[in-house]
Amino acid sequence: MKRKPLEKVAILFFVPLVLFFLQACSGKQHHDKLERSISRSAHQYLGVPYVSGGRSPSKGFDCSGLVWYIFNQHGIELPPTSRQQARIGAKVKRGELRPGDLLFFGSGTRVSHVGVYVGNGVMIHAPGRGKKVTKAELDKKYYKDHFVVAKRVI
Repeated sequence: MKRKPLEKVAILFFVPLVLFFLQACSGKQHHDKLERSISRSAHQYLGVPYVSGGRSPSKGFDCSGLVWYIFNQHGIELPPTSRQQARIGAKVKRGELRPGDLLFFGSGTRVSHVGVYVGNGVMIHAPGRGKKVTKAELDKKYYKDHFVVAKRVI
């Protein structure tokens, strides 16, 4: 059976288009699943003590060690320090944050702290000596005043 020219155009145009959208939807589902998984991982470590240079739940975490550990569990290798972590990924506007985004704080443009955004205006981070991994609301004055940049690495 001989195909009409219009049928050939439809096949050549619409089949690849449908395949493209199916692949895009599958990629978005994977990305959404990874965001949720990173957020769940961050929640697992609430209450773990802060330890300078710490990179494990059994010994404790500092801020960059917590972020490094969470992402490493998901096969995403990050540099070890908050300053190095702030140099990678794509910048994200505060109004466009998604779970799994990294939030960097400091003075001016100098980064000294990092946390993981988990949604609803909240991050999980290891705040400092004598404290434990905790949640923090980003609309608190301290975090507004010391925000440097947000980055997306997934």
